[in-house]
Amino acid sequence: MSCSEWKEVTLADISIGGKGSYGISASAVEYSEGLFTYLRITDISDDGIIIKDSLMSVDDKNAEKYLLEPNDIVFARTGNSTGRSYFYDGRDGKFVYAGFLIKFSLDPEKVNPKFMRYYTISTDYRNWVSSFSTGSTRGNINAQTYGSMKIKLPPRKQQDFLVEILSKLDEKIEINKQINKKLEEMAQAIFKHWFIDFEFPNENGEPYKSSGEEMVESELGMIPKGWEVSNLNTVADIEMGQSPKGTSYNESGIGEVFYQGRTDFGNRFPTKRLYTTEPKKMAKAGDILMSVRAPVGDINIAYEDCCIGRGLCLIRNREGHSSYMYYLMMSIRETLEIYNSEGTVFGSINKETLKSLPIIKPHSSIIEMYEKLVNDLDQKYLYNVKENRILVSLRDTLLPKLMSGEIRVPVDN
Repeated sequence: MSCSEWKEVTLADISIGGKGSYGISASAVEYSEGLFTYLRITDISDDGIIIKDSLMSVDDKNAEKYLLEPNDIVFARTGNSTGRSYFYDGRDGKFVYAGFLIKFSLDPEKVNPKFMRYYTISTDYRNWVSSFSTGSTRGNINAQTYGSMKIKLPPRKQQDFLVEILSKLDEKIEINKQINKKLEEMAQAIFKHWFIDFEFPNENGEPYKSSGEEMVESELGMIPKGWEVSNLNTVADIEMGQSPKGTSYNESGIGEVFYQGRTDFGNRFPTKRLYTTEPKKMAKAGDILMSVRAPVGDINIAYEDCCIGRGLCLIRNREGHSSYMYYLMMSIRETLEIYNSEGTVFGSINKETLKSLPIIKPHSSIIEMYEKLVNDLDQKYLYNVKENRILVSLRDTLLPKLMSGEIRVPVDN
């Protein structure tokens, strides 16, 4: 198989009907199992994965006409999300695609449809999208322009080989994500049972409150005897981020990892994007990172020692109980929501307000018991995250080699 067998096609050439279709122009409504799920630009990550935490529904008489079918691929056409894509194979459930997305139905007779899922995370594709940008602003891309996008298409055997190898990596990544989802659900359930429902184990190993153990009045309601109402600063040190000079930023890995704000957050851990040679405020691995500007209260954990900008603060448990601290902060996110709607254009919270946030402070022995139990779950979670980062790096290393033919389908003897 020689590179001369690679041929140049357009997206329209390999799509049924030879053109793209715009999604439905309808408002999103609160998610309901009785309605179709609404796929919007904001529901798609940069690497083409659905962000399931904030999915909405659509309630429109014409919604069914815009349902995705297996082998469809959608592209974001406007704003800073321009170029994001999502390949639909049916496994994520039914989706109606929104008006800021453009759908192409890939023809399986002309291309391995999943090949396009990988093409759209390739450097060639991202460079093509970037060619429409002006400065830091991404340009809009309409259906006609997407349709005219040129693709260097390998022979079908090479496409199939690429998809087979990379799909196995993606499947393992997805398995790890599902395991982590279960691990976090378990840890959150234990936190709620112990620290909100007050059903932590008593001296006999029985649920405290339902066993009739003593409860006392407090300004936050009835709490277990020996617990107290306190403030966040009695269990944690809090430091606000400080942004270095813009001239110190780079994407080349020089200096310290730098997280400016919420835009760098991922699923529990931030995503490395920028570095700085002049760090001002450093967080330690395991510190809680919280957004202090709209949206106030979003939470991540520092994956490594890092510099944090003015959009973040660090919260460090004084006893080193990082798991307890994480789930405590997750539990008070609703309390922080008020700071996103206090009449200002952009919500924010300052250090003194953070320090004074009221909390129910359990007996230290209960926190230690929880930490020992849940930290094991969190360590398994972290192991899976580390493995996924290795798998993603491997996938991204193999992708251009498979695309170009540097790594080719084995020749049958």
